[in-house]
Amino acid sequence: MAFSSIEIFFLLLLLITPLDISLAKKRCVIQTRYEVHVINKLPANTAQLELHCASKNDDLGYHYPAINEDFNWEFCEFIMDRTLFFCHFWWGSNDRSFIVYNDPVYCVKRGKFINYLHYCKWEVRADGFYLENYNDSSKTYFMDHIFDWKL
Repeated sequence: MAFSSIEIFFLLLLLITPLDISLAKKRCVIQTRYEVHVINKLPANTAQLELHCASKNDDLGYHYPAINEDFNWEFCEFIMDRTLFFCHFWWGSNDRSFIVYNDPVYCVKRGKFINYLHYCKWEVRADGFYLENYNDSSKTYFMDHIFDWKL
């Protein structure tokens, strides 16, 4: 049985299409790739940190990062998109939730410092939550205390 050139074309198209879709998920073609990192910097020998992060479209599930472990994810976004990720944290009797990403320039809206690296790095510590920022004058990175465990 001989195949016509049109049938061969459609057969190849069917074989190639899933490959194109899988590559598109791994690379940001027109958008910018962003990352969010949440690092457990709580003291050793204390209660286990539990966190649950999600956006409108993606539920990242519950996670229990060990001390110094980095829970992270990445996503693609246009500069004008409105992606919002929030996380809920539990540590012993402490309980706090907040937005960890909703702005490609500052990580979180009304942030004090521009995010030059396309990633938001959060540290969970005993006294609260810290976001990595860049100091233009000294050209160094520092952790800025953003939230306490208690409101």
